[in-house]
Amino acid sequence: MSLVVILCEDRFREQLEALALEVGYSLPRQAEMGPDPRAAVRSRLDANPDLALVVSERVGQDWVTALDREGTRYWLVEAGSPRGPGFQPPNRRPHRHLLGLDQTTLAYLSQLLDDWRDRDLLRVDCFTFAFRDGMPHEADWVVDTRFLDSPYWIAEMRERPGTDPLVREYVMDQPGAQELVGQFLPMLLRLVPLYQAQRRSVLRLAVGCTGGLHRSMAIASELVERIDDSGMAAARYLKEPPLHLPQELD
Repeated sequence: MSLVVILCEDRFREQLEALALEVGYSLPRQAEMGPDPRAAVRSRLDANPDLALVVSERVGQDWVTALDREGTRYWLVEAGSPRGPGFQPPNRRPHRHLLGLDQTTLAYLSQLLDDWRDRDLLRVDCFTFAFRDGMPHEADWVVDTRFLDSPYWIAEMRERPGTDPLVREYVMDQPGAQELVGQFLPMLLRLVPLYQAQRRSVLRLAVGCTGGLHRSMAIASELVERIDDSGMAAARYLKEPPLHLPQELD
């Protein structure tokens, strides 16, 4: 079950409610909460595992107070600086604080809410990057494949991506590639239940090489297939890295 509380300025409320619904969350209204917000939240979570509470300067402060008093666990994100008359924020730091709402922050929040949704299987998002461009910001795990021989130096493979059967076979036929996948994958899968115990439903795996085109893509494709086949997690390949929120907006 995933419970998200979004603290916001009054002017952002309708926009954030629409976004939460678009991502797939259930969104109770004030009249549905009744005198016992925690009981109302529990009832709604039983019916819908993804629940969002949008709390603004004028609406919903008592919901957060009740959840905190009872020790209910929830994800917390703050949008803007809700500091209206009598507003009492919870005594905890939010997981993320968005200074305002624009196209960038809304897209990032949509990604964040999707990350926090309830899932039967942990989802592994695998993507590639070029070390020459720097480390990816949103990676949870980083795999370096630069110890492998690069197809770049073979003319017939230079312009082909790592997902091309010829390139992938060249990479995966190397003993080092077999060693990497054979050692790394069991370790990752053994830790999946521990991530789930911490309410993590998405794990981001970045696979890198010098240019991000050959070795990294071949290894990433192999890992995605094997993770998916394991039945312990659901894996997908991302053509682009996940969105990263610039520091000045958070």
